[in-house]
Amino acid sequence: MISKINICNIALAHLGQGPISSLNQADERAKRISLLYEPVRDEVLRAHNWGFAGTKEKLKLARYDQPNGEFLYHYPANALFIREVFVPGQHPLCFHERYDTQVAGRVLAVKAADVWVYYTRRVADETQFDGSFVKAFALALAQDLAITLTGDSALAEQIFQKYTFSLDEARRSNMTENFQLANSVDCFSEVR
Repeated sequence: MISKINICNIALAHLGQGPISSLNQADERAKRISLLYEPVRDEVLRAHNWGFAGTKEKLKLARYDQPNGEFLYHYPANALFIREVFVPGQHPLCFHERYDTQVAGRVLAVKAADVWVYYTRRVADETQFDGSFVKAFALALAQDLAITLTGDSALAEQIFQKYTFSLDEARRSNMTENFQLANSVDCFSEVR
């Protein structure tokens, strides 16, 4: 089972560094990883439409903006990236994000009522991560740590290229999975 420390140690291994046993240990590597872990995780979650991180829900109406003819919906609390706003059974809708002073928060502005959203959610539980995400995340973490821990810019560039390749692999894998799902008999019988 994958854990936070496993991911951190995979990143360190990419840098030729020894493992750590805790993010709380009195070690410069642990301090730097602890500082970068969550922002890099969220960045990698946003970088691709990871299946394990996608979720759909009905948006909660905040208010109707009469002058603009827009419905303002509360931005989902754990959303990292809005992939699509839609009315079930119809094409995706145009939307934009903004801060609304009356709501005192971030909203999604849409010219339709009763809409749903598909988004990438923040996932903090490492046991939910799939293998391709772990690989990409560890590489992204290693790339962000490379200069400070090794001083080797060539290594940082090499790890960045591996990270980019791992995202491309994940995208190809998802396309293959989605194509197979769309062409399966069960999928079509559910859609009808």
